[in-house]
Amino acid sequence: MSQEIRNPGANRLLASLPAEDGAHLALFSRIEYPRRGRILTSANEPGADLWFPHGGAVALTTTDASGRSVQTGIVGDQGCVGLEALFRHGPPLPDAVVQIESTMSVISATHLRTVVDRRPLVHNALFGFIHALAAQSLQTIACNRLHSLIQRCCRWLLVLWDMVQSDVLSLTQDSLAMLLGSGRPRVNRLLAELERNGILRRRRGRIELLTRTGLEQHACECCRFVHDVF
Repeated sequence: MSQEIRNPGANRLLASLPAEDGAHLALFSRIEYPRRGRILTSANEPGADLWFPHGGAVALTTTDASGRSVQTGIVGDQGCVGLEALFRHGPPLPDAVVQIESTMSVISATHLRTVVDRRPLVHNALFGFIHALAAQSLQTIACNRLHSLIQRCCRWLLVLWDMVQSDVLSLTQDSLAMLLGSGRPRVNRLLAELERNGILRRRRGRIELLTRTGLEQHACECCRFVHDVF
């Protein structure tokens, strides 16, 4: 039931730039394929590059002193991660961890800082994405407080479906539990219930989404908010 992935070689943020700006950045970019679980940037070790996914999903994850983690946002081909590298003395942002693999364009922060100073449309595009990402994170905080686990689970599955343009997600149950800020046993029981209702099918390291309507019936309204923001 897999759908064809939309424009696997393109990042929408980069594609939105004028041709001259996009061509200039392309001269200073490289292509990488980071594997699932790789930390692209970390609060403890900020990176020197910005990563622009061509698809897939990168989780923004905060971990407390006891080792508990919760996801505060997610980035796909609509944006980039590593933005903190543009601000030499800014506070650290959450860890950026590859959740669903894809190729990515990688551009050094040193070069991009110069481009942002000299090319106002690149500046506007990046800071527009920062605003959208902040809105997503604030909505996620409210969602975690106000909505049930099944509502939040179906919301994120729909967001990922739209993000990767595929109804088969290369997503482990551990990753989904972190995304929801919940324990794996509880998430496993929830997935089993959704599977019994014919909404999804679990595989090893994958979740196959069978009915969009079924997910929408259980998801909270935050799904529409995230869709509209990006």
